[in-house]
Amino acid sequence: MTPRVEETDVLISGCGPVGALTANFLGLYGVRTLIVERLLAPHGQPRAITCDDEALRIYQAAGLSEPMDAHMYTVPEVQLTGANGELFARFVIQGLDFGYGFPALRFFSQPYVEDVLRQGLQRFPHVELRFGQSVEAYSQSPQGISATVRDVCDGSERTVRARYLLACDGGRSTLRRLAGIDMVGSTYDEQMLAISLLLPESPPPLCRMVCDPHRHVFVARCSGNEMRVDCTVRHDEKAEDLLRPERIREFIAPFVDPDRATVLRAAAYVFNRRMASRWRDGRLFLLGDAAHLMPPVLGQGLCSGLRDAHNLSWKLASVIHGHADEPLLDTYEQERRPHVETMLEASVNMGRLVLTGSRPLAFVRDSVFRALDRIPRVQRFIRNLEFKPRPFITRGFMLGGSRGHAQAPEGMYFPQPRVGAPGGRVVRLDELLGPGFAVLVHPDTREASLRAAQVLADSIGARCVRIIPPRSGQAQPGEVVDVEGKLDAWFDEHRVDIAVLRPDRYLFGAVRGSHLAWLSAALRGWIHGPLRGVEPAALESVPA
Repeated sequence: MTPRVEETDVLISGCGPVGALTANFLGLYGVRTLIVERLLAPHGQPRAITCDDEALRIYQAAGLSEPMDAHMYTVPEVQLTGANGELFARFVIQGLDFGYGFPALRFFSQPYVEDVLRQGLQRFPHVELRFGQSVEAYSQSPQGISATVRDVCDGSERTVRARYLLACDGGRSTLRRLAGIDMVGSTYDEQMLAISLLLPESPPPLCRMVCDPHRHVFVARCSGNEMRVDCTVRHDEKAEDLLRPERIREFIAPFVDPDRATVLRAAAYVFNRRMASRWRDGRLFLLGDAAHLMPPVLGQGLCSGLRDAHNLSWKLASVIHGHADEPLLDTYEQERRPHVETMLEASVNMGRLVLTGSRPLAFVRDSVFRALDRIPRVQRFIRNLEFKPRPFITRGFMLGGSRGHAQAPEGMYFPQPRVGAPGGRVVRLDELLGPGFAVLVHPDTREASLRAAQVLADSIGARCVRIIPPRSGQAQPGEVVDVEGKLDAWFDEHRVDIAVLRPDRYLFGAVRGSHLAWLSAALRGWIHGPLRGVEPAALESVPA
């Protein structure tokens, strides 16, 4: 019997957070998308629990920040205590601002986040999600992908033809295996238990790493009434023994009353520092855990996958709609791999610091940190998370193809201050820029350059926005008021008049008005037409 054949632009395997977010972005750009998930229903398990300001800005770009924000918790600070229980370091989160418009660290419930992302798909009639289906095989030609999709209930198969296939199917990715792509790196001996709890009332505002060489523990309040306790499994222990109810009570008792806590999930996991040797096989792309696995110490595993989704989705849409050529897709791995490698290294180094099993080394660590905390500059470096790798692109889709020098603005993640909108509202900048490119113009730019910037914006489907100072009064259409002065400061620092932002809000290039023709020619060498979003339907309310 010949399998039924259907066609789409993009087929996504896996509807976890990364796959669902990618489908939302593709829906926003009007791309026909089919996303299949092997499970018959949402798993409902609290796995990932943290996201940073970059991830929150990405949710904003997908039009989902408000429902996400309603069920997230911002921790005041992260405490690190030593073997004797004394505090030796803290990361101050409350009030920490990296300039991207959101808190530096928030905690969430993964089932709720996945509900929001999946309901977001219902805004787009050209996006379809199917549970209980998996991609079992694929072949490709210069024209597209032909994938075999199996129904896990009755075993029936159908053929799906797509222009591109995205592997968002996790660390044990079937598609990665089918493509013959190896995972390179290490799986560490360290094993952890993750215990997710539900309390009858709000948990205490606690986020603490207990860096005891005997047993490391991480405890944090999550969203709502949920709490998380992670602890190491020692080499002389078996994880299954520690998952017994009496042992779980023992682990959570120092932080909550076990009699008042409901265990939502208790599972063991191992530390991985692994990356796919390549992230692309022709028309197949790897995203999220299918492309990279990292230790959880900095909470960057899911965040990195969300960055993958935002980076690749607008590029796919541009190529599918005929507004860019295939080489644009080569910049996906070129741009994302170096940042993931840097984040992996930072996570491993942080793990070595807090997870040492040596009591003498732990004593030295605690003593050194307490001494360094007396030095104001070092204190700021530690407390303000300055050791966390910043988002920027060194090579790829940018003016000149790479950063000319360390201080060059190209490739940086553009700041998102609050600005005055027409009508007097004060909003985050991205809310006025739309889903595509954006052209920002300094208020002192000459009229001829302003007109040329508008022509460029029209040719690529971008919004051209003129920045005006607060003294100029209320913004008119096409203007924003720089109420915080941060945009004017940025333009002055880099001595430019016009900045072109990519859809993922990295900077393509910034120039003086007299050099705009050079930037325009470089941009049009990549982008041949307007990338515009569709107007999504209203998002239905998501149950708490």
